[in-house]
Amino acid sequence: MNKELSNKIYYTSFVLALFVMVFHASYLDFLDPTLPSYDVSYMVQRIFFVLGDAAVPTFFVISGYLLFAKFTLQGYPKMLLNKVFSLVIPYFFWSIFAFVFMQVLMPLMSGQSIEMTFQSAIVDILLSNSFPHLWFVRPLLVFFICSPLLYFVFKYLRKWCIFIPATLFFVYMFFRPEYGGTLIWIPFFFIGAYLSYFKVAVMNPLRPRLFGGIALAIWIAVAFVLSYFHSQYENIGYYCYRFASPLLIWFTLDLMRSLFEKESVHAIFKTSGFIFFSHLGMTFLSKMALEKAFPPNSNLNCLILFALVFLVSATLELLGTYLLQRFARPVYRFLGGR
Repeated sequence: MNKELSNKIYYTSFVLALFVMVFHASYLDFLDPTLPSYDVSYMVQRIFFVLGDAAVPTFFVISGYLLFAKFTLQGYPKMLLNKVFSLVIPYFFWSIFAFVFMQVLMPLMSGQSIEMTFQSAIVDILLSNSFPHLWFVRPLLVFFICSPLLYFVFKYLRKWCIFIPATLFFVYMFFRPEYGGTLIWIPFFFIGAYLSYFKVAVMNPLRPRLFGGIALAIWIAVAFVLSYFHSQYENIGYYCYRFASPLLIWFTLDLMRSLFEKESVHAIFKTSGFIFFSHLGMTFLSKMALEKAFPPNSNLNCLILFALVFLVSATLELLGTYLLQRFARPVYRFLGGR
């Protein structure tokens, strides 16, 4: 993988992490259509919500691409060992932390009794029920474990295997798999691995900034249309958008990455890992603190909270990343999976 492409992937990971934070800072569920400022608050939040939703499929495409950039059967055991440190350990740390906070400390602080069995506690931690937004780790682990199977599919079917994700795309139009499951993300991971294995040229063509500007305009326009018509996940338009969004992000990144050209690309990549694992807790704490000043009892307050929660969460994430890297690097690697 050439340096320009690897840098682009690093920048992409950081931007995706920020979009995931936008996604979870939303206050759409608090809006009241009978109160003033509903239309403005809904449209602004919904557009950013749809833009942020594109981060997850793009993340799986990139994961597949990075895995097969250096994949070999001989290196398979070492790769799995690396995933223990980069995924499994951080997953269980955050899952146990959330379990203790949500199932033990929160009930104690509110004066409630703690009712659970040892078995239910183990299941909660294994499935991260107290921190459900860690679901993305489980499909990744399945893909990594099954990567030799994908390798043999590429080896013996050659480029004809591209019909597999194409077929799944049409099948999923009728049978929509669960968002937090593994099945729905197979085409995205497959395509990323396919592009990497067959060394398909994925850098933008001539005039990358022109293509980036066009892609950004299309991306925002589609998000506006889907928001305006209140398109939900099960809608065919939203479904097609989710599958097309990684391509839009990929072209747009040539335009957006200029914002970070003066930063260390490796520092940005490491920051994205910490954000992916910790962003939900940070947005949760930011919401708790900010809601005291701006309770979500009006549509305008919901819009203000949405902006403030994202800005405060992003600032705290960047500050936390800097402090941990500067003064507690081993702790940072443990928490961020890098």
